[in-house]
Amino acid sequence: MAIGFNLAHAHKVVAANSHYYKEPTEVLYIDRVLPYHDLIYLVEGGWMITENGVDYPLEKDDVLLLAAGRHHYTRLPSMPETRTICIHITCEAGDGEESAQTLALPSLLHMKGAPEVKRYFEEIVATLWSEKAHKQERMSALFTLLALELFERQAEKDAKRSAIADEVVRIINATPHKRYKLAEIAEMLYVSTKTLENAMRKSVGMSFAAFQNQRKLEMAALQLEIEPDVRLKEIALAFGFCDEFHMSKAFKQQYGVSPQQYKREKLAKPKKPD
Repeated sequence: MAIGFNLAHAHKVVAANSHYYKEPTEVLYIDRVLPYHDLIYLVEGGWMITENGVDYPLEKDDVLLLAAGRHHYTRLPSMPETRTICIHITCEAGDGEESAQTLALPSLLHMKGAPEVKRYFEEIVATLWSEKAHKQERMSALFTLLALELFERQAEKDAKRSAIADEVVRIINATPHKRYKLAEIAEMLYVSTKTLENAMRKSVGMSFAAFQNQRKLEMAALQLEIEPDVRLKEIALAFGFCDEFHMSKAFKQQYGVSPQQYKREKLAKPKKPD
């Protein structure tokens, strides 16, 4: 899910606190629909929070943005020794709507290595409980800086994911005869398997394994069209399948017909005149 903040309007901080859960919480410790946006920074420990049926497992330095008007709750206890920072801000006109002033963000953001994010959360809490003049104006400004920092950090992550996915696609396209393992490609690109998998799902909408299999089948289908006399065994080996049986099975799952039937259907179609 996603959330939007229209920065053309000043968002007011309604509440801001740090929380410490020494023992695991009860299952439905949180179960509510708020008129405010709820921003949670997980400092230590772990927790899973559900919003409108979508589970968000939180780890250290994760940020969860829960939108006003959505039902969020906990259906599992927190880990012991869990610490969070929670901020409630007003829902302003234009939040969630597409506009030049609205920052659109995913509900869950992984902010490890972004100390500025934690600092803004802490400063908002400190300001709320301070005796400073113009506290609300200060907190509104700090929230704007926090939202911008989250947006910029997420944009950097998205760009990196796109670059990783582009390189994976290039490697698969350049070596059609080879079938890679996820860990093998991740090692080549100096990233974790989790990072690579997330990059593929974000960029191409499917897992690494699913994309590799789909691309190989697309190449095999094209080969069947342009060189119908080549034996299936040769095509299977050329595109990283262990044998023609496994290729035929995967081919039928994707195209609904066997390679032989696919080839016959393509040959039966009259060619367009040049």
